Amino acid sequence: MKKLIYLFILASLLNAGSVFSQICCGGGVYDIAVLSLNKKALFSYGYKWDNFSGVWDDKSDWLETKQTNWQMTNSFAAAYRFNKYLQAGVQIPFVLNRNELPGLPQSGSAFGDVVVSGRYEIFHEYSLYMENKKTKMDETTPYFAVTFGMTLPTGKSDENSDYEIDVTGKGFYTSMLGVSFIKTILKNKFQIGADLSWLHSFSKTYDKYYNVVTPPYKRQLGERLNYALTMNYLLSSKSSVSLAFAGFTQGSHKIDGNSINGSNENAFGLTGSFTYYPKDFIRVSPLIKYSFPYNGLGTNAPGSFMAGINLVYYIENLDDY
Repeated sequence: MKKLIYLFILASLLNAGSVFSQICCGGGVYDIAVLSLNKKALFSYGYKWDNFSGVWDDKSDWLETKQTNWQMTNSFAAAYRFNKYLQAGVQIPFVLNRNELPGLPQSGSAFGDVVVSGRYEIFHEYSLYMENKKTKMDETTPYFAVTFGMTLPTGKSDENSDYEIDVTGKGFYTSMLGVSFIKTILKNKFQIGADLSWLHSFSKTYDKYYNVVTPPYKRQLGERLNYALTMNYLLSSKSSVSLAFAGFTQGSHKIDGNSINGSNENAFGLTGSFTYYPKDFIRVSPLIKYSFPYNGLGTNAPGSFMAGINLVYYIENLDDY
């Protein structure tokens, strides 16, 4: 019986079950709950539409999806700056899924996994300091922060869903620890940034799978590394464009402490965005993301074309930092 469970879970992990992946924290275009020193808090709304065109298998071969298969996510986020060094945020997604698989429900929706995140900022670019009773500006030190967070399994996972189309969350508590780096190459014009984060999912005991009762067994996602390299060009004081190369690599899944061969995942994509500040306290950022559908560029992961927009409202920081 347990061998049958292993085979069923592995088949789900390596095929369409991985298509409904959720927003991850750290190092991506949806890490929008970040405040500069002159901002005290923010509230934001994010919308993204993923049109899944296929999936890589465990041999890194690209398998094109023949039927309509997409996911739409509405995300609500807020962030607060406690002081010069510490800020924290929360993101709450609502997920809608749709596909055209014959003989199965074609749509499902529910809240996704809530992400609580924070960052401790060790350095700030162009910070002011006193020397010989004179105020000077540090033009060499880059922005550098330690990032951390936790994903809460508030969405519907493959444990308590009736069908795959109902899945809106991973079902695991996941911790995140990383670093964030920004350096200005041309002042008021061109910046580069890099984000790196490690995600650890805690094991969970299952006693049912897709609402079918099974003998208890422990399940755990593989260790995951997210990475992103971003280039940002300021068109004016009110607008900028950015280009990001971002992806992830994830180790093998485990059942009852045993690694499942061929269950590792990896993929990357290219994201372009435009940011416009109609007011100092409002930000509008449309974006598109493209995963390259070629053999060898991913393993056990979905590929898609994604379009989205972020709307952010800031509250100014009146403290003197």
